[in-house]
Amino acid sequence: MNTASGVFFTWLLGLIFVVGGVVFLLFLGENNLLFGLPYLVIGLLLCYGAWRLGKSAAKKAAEDAAAAENEGESTPSVE
Repeated sequence: MNTASGVFFTWLLGLIFVVGGVVFLLFLGENNLLFGLPYLVIGLLLCYGAWRLGKSAAKKAAEDAAAAENEGESTPSVE
């Protein structure tokens, strides 16, 4: 189960890694690729994972709402 705080902190951590990787690539002297690329890749993977979590959670919520709506239509009402 995905919580909103978990997705938020995944986004936050991913963005920190992306910014750190870009800073390393731009301002680190001779080892900029050695340190910058891994940080940038990790950050991009975290952001992509958080984006996919949000997308799959929205899809699951829509499917659950559609199933609940269909279930309500199919049950006969007793008066």
